[in-house]
Amino acid sequence: MKIIFDQFRNRQVRIDHHLEVGDTRFQFDEALDFDASFGVVSVPSLVRVAEQFARLTNGECPLQLAVLVFTATGNHRALDFYFPITQMLTQPQIDSFYQLLQSIAQHPHFDLQFIGERRADLTAQMPSGIRQVVAGHIAEVFSYRTDILERFLAAPRHIQLYASARAFEEDGGVAGGDYNPQRESIQLVLRRLFEGFFGETPGVCPLLHELGHMLDDFDAATGGMGRSAGLLPGLSPRDGNLFNSRARSLFISGKRLELERYLARYRGTAKATDPFPIGHPYVFQTDGEFSAGYFEMFFRNPNYFAAQNPDLYAAFVELFGYDPRRAWKKDFQFYIDQNRDFYLSGQRPWTPHLNIPHD
Repeated sequence: MKIIFDQFRNRQVRIDHHLEVGDTRFQFDEALDFDASFGVVSVPSLVRVAEQFARLTNGECPLQLAVLVFTATGNHRALDFYFPITQMLTQPQIDSFYQLLQSIAQHPHFDLQFIGERRADLTAQMPSGIRQVVAGHIAEVFSYRTDILERFLAAPRHIQLYASARAFEEDGGVAGGDYNPQRESIQLVLRRLFEGFFGETPGVCPLLHELGHMLDDFDAATGGMGRSAGLLPGLSPRDGNLFNSRARSLFISGKRLELERYLARYRGTAKATDPFPIGHPYVFQTDGEFSAGYFEMFFRNPNYFAAQNPDLYAAFVELFGYDPRRAWKKDFQFYIDQNRDFYLSGQRPWTPHLNIPHD
């Protein structure tokens, strides 16, 4: 059966007496013809991969066609939807992006673990598509800053994925996903790796947020992990040749503006026409949450971010070497609406605990 891959790639997959992709059913003896993009993929090959996912996760991780097609075929273009940057790249640049992804996935210091209940090590059984998706999010961040990436991967970087919520809780995970500074590891329930990719645009991405925390803890001067200072690599004079003084100045200016807007809401002195802070009160709790929260929004609602706070947005552009607006015709609106709705609700924002770095 001929189908258009882009219309099905982020649909949920179920297996009963047939393969169900979204609302469309395919019999087990069928083959899916994706034309020139991926050619013909047999339904049994997708079913085998889907059954492996379901078995390892006790059915707790919703399945998507894209990652199943990659795992069955090895064709990286099946994963485009997970990485918005691909929408702004030429074909040669896309090829380079996936080469970078592969280099990260195969890097000896890319320590990706897959953990089951009773702390069982399932890493050897982990479907290949999982490793590619995690590596791809890192590649998207550092596509234009491989110098930072090289420094970051000079030592082991730990990411622990969990087959189920119970496995996550048994190993000390918090709130479905967190960065654990004692372990120097991101901890994430597997289903959360895919939860933001069932909509019209890529959405919620807890891995990005926790990567922001990891990068905040990363000490670019020594290559080790230190204490959170609310500064991403390149924003501290200690970062040596990675230090970007313009990015730091823009970051300070933009963070000060966000704090001023937040304090006006907190103190009740804001006028009806005053701009809202971009971020939810959650990110004003600590410098680390501010850094991680705005890091994630830079890659999810860049148009709104840039319009509301040009200096802070420009700081991130300076740091990561590219402007995600080129990849986003339409932002992920949920973050924008959720944050604005809080300030419109009449609730008093939480007490902020932010520090503005000195020049």
